Amino acid sequence: MIFKRQQSHKLKVAIFFTIIIVSVFLASDSNALKISNLYSPLNKKRPYRSKTQYIILHTTEGALNGSLRKVRRFGEAHYFVTPTGRVYRIINRRKIATHAGRSMWKGQTTLDNVSIGIEVVGFHDKDITRAQYIALRELLRQLKRIYHIKDKNVLTHSMVAYGRPNIFHTKKHRGRKKCGMIFAHPEVRRRLGLSAGPTKDPDVAAHRLAIADHELHRFLYKPPKVLAALKRPADQFASCPMVITKGNNAWSIARDKYNNASTIYLYPDGRRLRGNEIREWNNIPVGTRVSFMDEEREQEFEGFLEIGKDGKSVRELAGDLYDDATTIYFFPDGLIRTGAKMKKSASLRKLLNNPPNGTRLLVGYIYGGYVQKRRPISRIAGRRWNYPSTFYRLPNGRLLSGDEVEKKSIPVGTLVFIMK
Repeated sequence: MIFKRQQSHKLKVAIFFTIIIVSVFLASDSNALKISNLYSPLNKKRPYRSKTQYIILHTTEGALNGSLRKVRRFGEAHYFVTPTGRVYRIINRRKIATHAGRSMWKGQTTLDNVSIGIEVVGFHDKDITRAQYIALRELLRQLKRIYHIKDKNVLTHSMVAYGRPNIFHTKKHRGRKKCGMIFAHPEVRRRLGLSAGPTKDPDVAAHRLAIADHELHRFLYKPPKVLAALKRPADQFASCPMVITKGNNAWSIARDKYNNASTIYLYPDGRRLRGNEIREWNNIPVGTRVSFMDEEREQEFEGFLEIGKDGKSVRELAGDLYDDATTIYFFPDGLIRTGAKMKKSASLRKLLNNPPNGTRLLVGYIYGGYVQKRRPISRIAGRRWNYPSTFYRLPNGRLLSGDEVEKKSIPVGTLVFIMK
């Protein structure tokens, strides 16, 4: 009896000390990872993800205050890591944040719908602070455990972002973003508690995408052995890449924003043009400076292209996607067809190859058609009706995203487009 009492006492003491140790561990863990709620105004509206397959790492490419304001305004991350190691929650981790935009990995597109995005204050080619390493390592450890995500599925934005065809690249291509590329380096991943990342791009290997930036591709999959090799003088980063030179064209600087209205080109002769005002892209003079005017969301409607205005031919505007199901044609007489449907029709094939001036194209979207009384948005887009990557063109011409619409107030005659 005495023996049993002693055993029971020892067991109680062991349980007591175990509780104390666990409590101390959790307290120290909480102190190591300081997380504060700073939810985006869009957090309540964002839909829940059906699954979580990836964690995608980003760099802000800008200073703390401006970057935090933009990310919070547009709901562009789940977590935001400051230089001091402070972590902010921006979007509920179970919901969709618009951090990756046009993206693909292993053939799967629009990765916002299946991933968590972490925005780290810093630049794609510069090391992060010690405090950021500590905070990010712990944040990754927790998220990997919660969602059972393997190290190989912790990716960088530069790995998954891709661009649609344009006048510089005729194919869908990698290289749309350099964002977060430092997190592909083995030394950085080791310090974050991660094993080495992917050794090749699965979508390039499968010929789904072409390589548009070979230097970036080499760094992501064959990085330099020494981390310091990617560092450049701060003044060079700030000025030289933003100037048109023989080896640095508009796409190299602005990527898919090269022809955007908020991208400004200041010519050596003093002329100041917006990206949507330029027609002769091969004739931009050396010495032209490029700057960006507005804060733009990562996942935005990419806009219509017009024959005769933005290019002379469909191949110039849509590249190899000119006859694809994700290229939509809006003809001056009101006819709307996808490239794939026109290719199959003998009567429309000639029109596809030589559309009249004024024909507009939308490249890289699934065409949902018009909202009608007997064809409500729930039948067109299903659960994706309020996804940020679903866009609406109202009868009055106004464009809205899933962030900006209410299901019951979408008018009849609204056109629906879903980003592919």
